[in-house]
Amino acid sequence: MASEGSAISRYLLTLTAALALLVGPLACAQEAPGRHTGVVRLSYVISLEPDSGTAAVTLTLSQPRDLLKALDFNAPANRYSDFKGDGSLDVDTERVVWEPPARGGRLHYRARVNSLRGNVFEAKITPHWALFRLDDVFPPAVARALAGTRTEATLRFSGPRGWSFETPYGPSNVDVHPITSDRLFPRPTGWALAGEIGVRRDSIAGRRVAVAAPVGEGFRRQDTLAFLRWTLPALIEVFPGFPERLLVVSGSPDMWRGGLSGPSSLYLHTDRPLISGNGTSALIHELVHVAVASTKSESDDWLVEGLAEYYSLEILRRTGGISQQRFDDALGMLSDWSARDGGRLTSPSTGSDTAYATIQLHAVAARLAARGDSLDTVVAELVTTGPVTGKRLAAILKARDVPGDVFAAASER
Repeated sequence: MASEGSAISRYLLTLTAALALLVGPLACAQEAPGRHTGVVRLSYVISLEPDSGTAAVTLTLSQPRDLLKALDFNAPANRYSDFKGDGSLDVDTERVVWEPPARGGRLHYRARVNSLRGNVFEAKITPHWALFRLDDVFPPAVARALAGTRTEATLRFSGPRGWSFETPYGPSNVDVHPITSDRLFPRPTGWALAGEIGVRRDSIAGRRVAVAAPVGEGFRRQDTLAFLRWTLPALIEVFPGFPERLLVVSGSPDMWRGGLSGPSSLYLHTDRPLISGNGTSALIHELVHVAVASTKSESDDWLVEGLAEYYSLEILRRTGGISQQRFDDALGMLSDWSARDGGRLTSPSTGSDTAYATIQLHAVAARLAARGDSLDTVVAELVTTGPVTGKRLAAILKARDVPGDVFAAASER
């Protein structure tokens, strides 16, 4: 059922970040480390404009004194344009440095919404809806601020008459979404969907889940929500740090024909089956990416992809979605693919590399099971205590007296 919006649908997101101490001339020598020197308030306003294919963004900064000295944005000119701001503004083809006035000021710019992956859209704006990543509208920035400064920020959306807005932080009819961040300059991230959209919501394993797509594009929202009710609880048992909110979005048939994950959110093409003919699931695969991304640390691509593919099969097997025979057949196909195309543990991971990693993980799971242990406990430790790398996986296995040198060697390549 379509979400109803007002002439200008708005909502606020509250982002609270404990800012890290800076070393250098900007740190206050007279103040004890970690002591708050004041609050910087940031207000993000984004207006979606289908006619121009852009999002007009205004960042308003207010502070009692010059706590935040500068924001150095990674903003390439092929996506971001028309920068204007109070204070000092230095714009080149890749970066934009904004030094606001001591009491704050405003920065305006435009962000291109449409984005191609190869020759197909991975983000798109039409007269009736827009699907994009918030990360691409709000560029990352390096911030310079006094030690101990605290930041509070809000986000407001607007668009054409009747549009609704859905993000990982919640729907547009909820006013405030508190969120914590350990980043010096927190910004909204994850997939966002706006316009004439249909949404299905539920609470699953303590997580608030929304499935959204433009009206009339054929995405099976209720089927997808039912699939999540069936499989997500088992996945969360393996990845207990799974985000408290999950947004699943889709677009039109001419968009990227696969799945793409983001913070607390993922995109799935409208024609992708929930379970493929080979027994794997693109949706579960992307859910694993969402779970691993919450570690916020550098990872080995082959290991993350291998975990995603292995658990796309294993979660279906243990929840009764596929039989043991089909599970074994799927592993056999992956083994054949890996052998045929020379799969190995390397990053970035190709399809055959992911197949090889999946087979290696299954072999480890069997060895662990024979000792009364499980891969689940190993993965839970891996994901919650540090970077998801082959070197760390090998160390965790070694502590259990299980061979894992092949994983350590892959990390060192």
